[in-house]
Amino acid sequence: MSCIHNYSNRPSEERFNGCELFFPSAVPPPNPKPFFILMKHFFTLIAAAMTFMVSGWSQTVVDIVVDSEDHTVLEAAVVEAGLVETLQGEGPFTVFAPTDAAFTALLTALNVEAADLLGLPQLGDILTYHVAGVEAMSSDLSDGQMVTTINGQDVTISIVGETVTINGSATVTVANIDATNGVVHVIDAVLVPAIVNGCTDMMACNYSLVANTDDGSCVLPGDMCDDGDDATVNDMVGEDCVCAGIPATVVDIVVNSEDHTLLEAAVIAAGLVEALSAEGPFTVFAPTDAAITALVEALEITAEDLLALPDLGEILQYHVVAGAAMSGDLTDGQEIETLLGENVTVTINADGVFINDAQVTAADIEAGNGVVHVIDAVLLPPAPETNTVVDVIVNSEDHTLLEAAVIEAGLVEVLSSEGPFTVFAPTDSAITVLVAALEITAEDLLALPNLSEILKYHVVAGAAMSGDLTDGQEIETLLGSNVTVTINAEGVFINDAQVTVADIEADNGVVHVIDAVLLPPTPDGINEATATWSVMPNPAKDVVTLTGVNPSATLALLDMTGRTVREFAQGTTVLTVGDLTPGTYMLTVNDGRNLELKKIMVQ
Repeated sequence: MSCIHNYSNRPSEERFNGCELFFPSAVPPPNPKPFFILMKHFFTLIAAAMTFMVSGWSQTVVDIVVDSEDHTVLEAAVVEAGLVETLQGEGPFTVFAPTDAAFTALLTALNVEAADLLGLPQLGDILTYHVAGVEAMSSDLSDGQMVTTINGQDVTISIVGETVTINGSATVTVANIDATNGVVHVIDAVLVPAIVNGCTDMMACNYSLVANTDDGSCVLPGDMCDDGDDATVNDMVGEDCVCAGIPATVVDIVVNSEDHTLLEAAVIAAGLVEALSAEGPFTVFAPTDAAITALVEALEITAEDLLALPDLGEILQYHVVAGAAMSGDLTDGQEIETLLGENVTVTINADGVFINDAQVTAADIEAGNGVVHVIDAVLLPPAPETNTVVDVIVNSEDHTLLEAAVIEAGLVEVLSSEGPFTVFAPTDSAITVLVAALEITAEDLLALPNLSEILKYHVVAGAAMSGDLTDGQEIETLLGSNVTVTINAEGVFINDAQVTVADIEADNGVVHVIDAVLLPPTPDGINEATATWSVMPNPAKDVVTLTGVNPSATLALLDMTGRTVREFAQGTTVLTVGDLTPGTYMLTVNDGRNLELKKIMVQ
């Protein structure tokens, strides 16, 4: 009988302690000396038994794997990777040994065959990630312990009750199988090191290659090479296409994902491929195609419009953090600075992990230069803080109607530009008075065809502070018509509108608040600046006298809330105001063709 080590897969009845037994094929003929022959065989069997006992007592970690019916794939992998001699060395070693079932689960998930896995250039890296250069019995392990493998990377030990897991995914099912050069712990999942994890993940993804190539990035199962030969990439492994690398960068992970084609296009369009392929490390929050499509639809634009946005690069940088932040590194309420310089906020609750309002749907996809977390919405950076004349209006509680008018007239972009501008801003009360005088609604006012012209009559090119204004000064507006500055003991007036708050500075000009709407001169319609009649005295205490008023015109006096406080008969030229509460009023004169307005101050 002979004993020969063998590392291939054989039925258990043919193997014993890593040896193969060869028995005689025929029974020896009778012997005239049976006693001596019997004794000879007895001692031979004793010697063989001692040989087996010594073999059993001197098993290396390799022998334990070889002798296990549940580790035939691991045995083949150790042989293929050329690690037999290493693991038969002095050691000591701790081997976390995934079962055949563990390998089958991995192969099924990747949709590949065992031969494909054994052909990986990184096979040695994967196997050495299962071996530590120390002898660690289960009693030596502690929860949270980091164990360095001979691969150079650490695995993490988790212990909950009696259950020991490696890297949170592989459970130790049989512990402390002692060997002469270490110990073996059986685990139920394959450990994949970070530097290889992306590659094995991508083995299940589809690829589109423009031609046969001998340099690809994990091109195992996938679409057919686009060269017309109808051969799948999987068929060409080791021939035209090979697994020549891993997703070394976060860009590779995005490129190799079927759910991130729009993000890939955006990264390319923004010119960020080189930056995100650098050493890093980076953390990328990667919105899916569905997330980007939802944004495009909400903005009522096309994907092409999105890729053409001038601030596309800034939007993408808002999805990238310097440093590799695994999900376990994140805490609720954490603020993380992005490459844009703006922070994103982490929220962790019962519903999951959120970055701003985007939920993380797949975490900790590792690459050689960082990590990718998939999110279900696009992160939009906060608008840069500005303080244009438009911002002054928008942020004022007293100018909601003016804000609506500026938006309706399409003047936001103009008044947000470099300028500078001087804006005479009528308050909500002032606009309400005008609406009441016209006997229309605010909605009717916003629908006026000449709304833009009315607003432009309130804007001057250039920044005119109150100290720059002089009595009697004529200032040309954006409409092309002039307004007149009056400065007297009562204050500063633009036409008949008094400046109530002056010199509100903005980045692109200045805003002066006024208490009445400025109405530009028009051939027909609302007219203030070219009214042909006058009011004397103004301010007044008891009465005011009108001159030049059409005798057929109707007259009304409104307070600054737009309420009519007094109506006068046609042809009235002297108006009694002494019994009115001191303040500002608007006198309207309507001759059926023009509505003319003048402000009256009652003391």
